[in-house]
Amino acid sequence: MEDFLYCTTLAGEAAKLISVLGVSRPEIANPVVWQQAAEDCVLARMKSLRLIGGLPRHKAPLSKDERIDRLHMLLQLWSDGCTCAVDEDLFADILNRRKMNSSTAPAT
Repeated sequence: MEDFLYCTTLAGEAAKLISVLGVSRPEIANPVVWQQAAEDCVLARMKSLRLIGGLPRHKAPLSKDERIDRLHMLLQLWSDGCTCAVDEDLFADILNRRKMNSSTAPAT
């Protein structure tokens, strides 16, 4: 039951992010905030999945436009109910960028 409720919540959150972005990807009012929220949504979903063998982290980095396009496509799938869809390249890109950013952040 919990997984069903989580998937319903995930689909709802993905739908909210898609509605902000719009159908044909117009200019986003604040693309950095949207991308951060979309990436957080992806990371939360990936954390809840039971993946066998893990995901590859050796993938090449995505360009900014490709990352936004892939986020949009994945969130669209999730909002349409395909909550088990995974984009390995996107996930590896997010993990690698977040890891790189956390390792270069100054200690406080």
